[in-house]
Amino acid sequence: MCVCPTQVAERRTHSSKMLALLAFHTPRRVGHTAAIAARVRLRMGAPAPAATVEKALESMDLAAVDLDGGATFRPKRGPDGRLLPVLTLPGDSLETKPYMGAILTASTVATLGVVGFAFASSSGPLWPLLGVALGALLGELFSGAFHWATDNYGSLRTPVVGFACAAFQGHHLAPWTIAHRSLFNNVYKIAAATLALLPLGLTLLPPTGAACVAIMLYLQLVAQEFHRWTHTPPSRLPGWKRWLQRAGIALPMPEHIAHHKPPFDKHYCILTGRLNAALDSEPVLLWRRLEALVYRLNGQEPLSWKSEKVKALALSRWPAKRAA
Repeated sequence: MCVCPTQVAERRTHSSKMLALLAFHTPRRVGHTAAIAARVRLRMGAPAPAATVEKALESMDLAAVDLDGGATFRPKRGPDGRLLPVLTLPGDSLETKPYMGAILTASTVATLGVVGFAFASSSGPLWPLLGVALGALLGELFSGAFHWATDNYGSLRTPVVGFACAAFQGHHLAPWTIAHRSLFNNVYKIAAATLALLPLGLTLLPPTGAACVAIMLYLQLVAQEFHRWTHTPPSRLPGWKRWLQRAGIALPMPEHIAHHKPPFDKHYCILTGRLNAALDSEPVLLWRRLEALVYRLNGQEPLSWKSEKVKALALSRWPAKRAA
C-alpha cells in the first residue's frame, strides 16, 4: 500500500513543490536530530543498542516530516505502526516486476565475468587482486561523490542524471519510503547503468583495469541496498544484516542517520561509510573544497550552502568569490 499525495495528473507539480522545500524551508527539529545522531553514533567496539538506533531512526523520520510541515503531504501509519511510503517522483513505483530481477542477475553475471576474465588473462593473481581492491576503494569513494553531487546539484530536468538528482533530494523529505522497496526495485536502475558501462571498460582498458571499474560500478548497487537497510528498523532486519552493519562491512545505521541532518552536508559515502570521517574533517574537507571549485567555475551554489556556516567554511578552503 502506498500513500500518494496527489492524483497522478498532479504528481509532477507535487514533486516539484516537495523538492523545492529542501532549498527554502527551515526545519524546526534540527537540534533534536543532531542530538539523536550524536547519541547513537558508533564508537569503536561499542555499537549502539538496537532499541536506541530504532528510536533514532523514528526521530529522523519525524524530523523529515517537519521539513514539509504538512504543506504537500501528510504521511499516515500502517497497521504495523510504520509510516506508509510517500512517492516524491513522477512515475515512481514500489512494485517489483520480473524484469528488475533479470537486470540485477545480468549485471551480477556480467561483473563476475569481467573479473574472471581479468584473472584468466593475467600470468598471476596479484594484479587482478590489486585491481579488485582498488575497485572496492573507488566504489566507496564514488558512492560518496555521486551522493554529494545529486544531493546538492541538479533537478528532475537535468539531462541523464535528473531522476537521480530528484530521487536523492526527495529522499530527504520521505526517507522511510526506501525501506518499503524490495531489493530488485531498489537497485535495478543502477544495475542497468552498470550493464551499459561494462562494455566500455572492456573496450578502453586492459582486463585488470576493466575489473577495477566493474567492481567500482557494481558496488554502487550494493551501496544502494546497504542504504535501504539503514532506513529499515533493526527489528525488521535479519540477524546477518545487522551483523554486517555492526562489523562495518555494510553502512551502519548511526553513520547514515548522521547524514540526515539539514543541510545534509556530511556523511555522503553509503557503502561502508568508513571514508566519511576522513573526507568530512580537517584538513581534507573534500566536499567543501569541491563545492568551492564548482562555484569558482560556474557560480552555482550547492543546496548545502543554504547553511551560511557551511558556505563560509567552503569559501574559506578555496577563495572562490566571483565578480558580480
